[in-house]
Amino acid sequence: MITQKKESQSNFIHMVFFWLKDTSDKQVDAFKNRTISFLDQVDSIDTYHVGIPASTDRPIIERSYTVALVATFKDNKEHDIYQEHQAHKQFIDDCQHLWDNVKIFDTDK
Repeated sequence: MITQKKESQSNFIHMVFFWLKDTSDKQVDAFKNRTISFLDQVDSIDTYHVGIPASTDRPIIERSYTVALVATFKDNKEHDIYQEHQAHKQFIDDCQHLWDNVKIFDTDK
């Protein structure tokens, strides 16, 4: 029997992890909504996910971040469009005061 796994058509994945200063439910929800609002404006994104740490609890799992953003793109060129998009730049300008730390991980095929 041959098992075929579904492979994403996206070749570039952009993962951003935010450590917010205010981790109250109200602030986290507002930040997630603001993030989704800007992502909806960027056509070069194939898919995105905005979430909080899952309830999984094993020693190897990093759960110290507050909000994660994962966006997929057809290729690096589409990612570059996202980086220069006015909505992305505005999001950073408007929200950077809300986080203590941010870490970004990009993967490419």
